[in-house]
Amino acid sequence: MKVKGMKASKTFLAACIWIAASAGGAAHAGNYSLGEGYTAGPVNIAGYLNLVAEQPRGAERQLVVDDISLFMGARLNRYLNPFFEAEFSGATLWKEHGHLLGDNHPRFVLERLYNDVHLSPELTLRAGKMLSPVGEWNTIHAAPLVSTVTRPLTTHRGFPEYTSGAALQYAPTDDRKPEVSLYWQPGGELRPRPVEREYQDVAGAHLNWATGLTDKIGLSVQHARVRNTSDAQWLVGLNARRTVGPLQLETEATHIRIDGANPARVRDREWGAYLLGSYALGERWSVLARYEHFADRNARAGSRNALAGISFRQHPAVVWKLEYVKQSGAVLDMRTGVYASLAVLF
Repeated sequence: MKVKGMKASKTFLAACIWIAASAGGAAHAGNYSLGEGYTAGPVNIAGYLNLVAEQPRGAERQLVVDDISLFMGARLNRYLNPFFEAEFSGATLWKEHGHLLGDNHPRFVLERLYNDVHLSPELTLRAGKMLSPVGEWNTIHAAPLVSTVTRPLTTHRGFPEYTSGAALQYAPTDDRKPEVSLYWQPGGELRPRPVEREYQDVAGAHLNWATGLTDKIGLSVQHARVRNTSDAQWLVGLNARRTVGPLQLETEATHIRIDGANPARVRDREWGAYLLGSYALGERWSVLARYEHFADRNARAGSRNALAGISFRQHPAVVWKLEYVKQSGAVLDMRTGVYASLAVLF
């Protein structure tokens, strides 16, 4: 059974890469458009591929299909507007001192599964599994839509990335008013992925003010309990983006207060912040720099990382990235090294 499973994974992986490569060669074909997917009436099928090459210091080099996601949405009427996303991730194509496709342990993950009910032109009720609106990165985390190969710790570590429950979303027609999202998860997450800690009984709010065409300021508040512990936590977060000519600045910061007796925890306040700058050299080329500090609840020392990189957007839906990361302090989800990627929104 294990051999058959490996063969099935390899076949699926090869098929997905072929589909993504074919999409990259034809921007428009019938009802298909690169970056927007295939549309048939009210139904849209799309996805993205993220192929990553890693050379971390002190570890083996490898080429990995970090993500290949397929999603389908339909806008049927006021009450029925389903959306589904499944992810195939962690498939190792090649690893140093290994065999081609020989060290392969991919996993299938249910990313999103929800339905939207439009209560009014400005108000939507969403029910199901969705991305938690904490900051901005977590809600747009698809590789072709974010700036760097490596993800800042602040944007995912320390809070639930997903909410399985209900959300009330307010999108005003008046740009002077903020967008508002209120969400609630009773109990645990629907089909959670393997993570360091799972969360339950999640509730929160996110407010977003547009300050320009792409500029914004966001505020996040969230309460959650850590499953199988007595830990309960409050999060307050801030995110912002500002564009000045060819320079775009982006930042997120979170502060989490944790209550409850837990001998494994070395600090009761966990916080992180990063600042990322991107300078456009033209329509396609950009250079980037990022600095982040993160103080994890289970590490006595803080974790710091600095990044310098460059990106080339071959097409609005196809981007190549190359970056060098210098990590110091506590080793969490990031290592010093060189990282490169090809991300395709198909």
